[in-house]
Amino acid sequence: MASDLTTKIIFLGTLPCLTLAAAPVSEEPYGSVNYPSNFQVEGGANLYIFGDYLYWIPQSDGLYYAHTGFGAGTATIPPDGSFDFKGTLKKIHPHFDNGVRAGVGCNFPKEGYEVSIYWTWFATGASDSVKGSLFSIWGHPDAVSADTFAKGDWHMDLDLADLEWGRASWFGGKFSLRPFFSIRGLWLDQELKNRYHYATTPAAVGDLHSKSDYRGGGLRAGADARFALPCGFSIYGLASGSLLYGFFNTDFSVKEDHSIIAKTKEPRFWNSVSSLQLALLFGWDTHFDNERFHFELHAGWEQNTWFGVNQMNHYLQKLGAGFYYKENSDLTLQGLVAGGRFDF
Repeated sequence: MASDLTTKIIFLGTLPCLTLAAAPVSEEPYGSVNYPSNFQVEGGANLYIFGDYLYWIPQSDGLYYAHTGFGAGTATIPPDGSFDFKGTLKKIHPHFDNGVRAGVGCNFPKEGYEVSIYWTWFATGASDSVKGSLFSIWGHPDAVSADTFAKGDWHMDLDLADLEWGRASWFGGKFSLRPFFSIRGLWLDQELKNRYHYATTPAAVGDLHSKSDYRGGGLRAGADARFALPCGFSIYGLASGSLLYGFFNTDFSVKEDHSIIAKTKEPRFWNSVSSLQLALLFGWDTHFDNERFHFELHAGWEQNTWFGVNQMNHYLQKLGAGFYYKENSDLTLQGLVAGGRFDF
């Protein structure tokens, strides 16, 4: 009989009964789990506060607003190879701006778990303009005209709320790994305002406004790693992804000389949004006052990509032609992160 089976003979009257009991195929975790590597203090409340200063630059697709080099059209039929128009696309280029992330957490020293709640806020805006012979690549009135001036203004406001749970463990003497899960809420507003000076007779000014606002919630999962160096220094790495479900509010309107001539209101629609977060940081930490307090500092680079969050809609070229277009592009926020943590 196989060695991993235990045989018991039980006599019931004159008939023997044979019972085979399989040996365990897995073990209870007690005594075999990796030792916790979360920051802990002696005799404290096992609470901590933390915060980050964010200096990020956004990159958003779909921010082209004009094309230079307006032309009169092909002169010959069929075309003789001459240029109908020749120029460059003009795009809004966002710049670095300030943000913040702050929260509080609680340690469970015996089990090694951490629970924290924190808020991330980042808002920015950018604009660009051009003069000369050009034309709009967004909707404009049906009158045939060139543009002599174009300006694009883009604004974005992001708020993130996370309720996070994780456990950090030592894998060897210097390497710590912390898987985590969180419940996440997202509030993201984007709007684009374009202004055009039309070379009509009489001259006219057109103002176009489009927005894409998202409200959603869902789950986030990932892991951060820490490699301990001498003298309290460490190298950190982080990777996470989130999958949210919520709704978009989008609309588009056109004014000519301050009078509304076109307005498109899209009904609220529900959709999922996913994101990817990556970070690489360098840190230092220490305990003091007989291990009752812990202090940590870190700085590095972080990148967050939100997929398909630009859902602005607008018309292409003449409004009367009805060439409608919806953006479906991504938003990336990346840049410097510097912050700290205090355990007590």
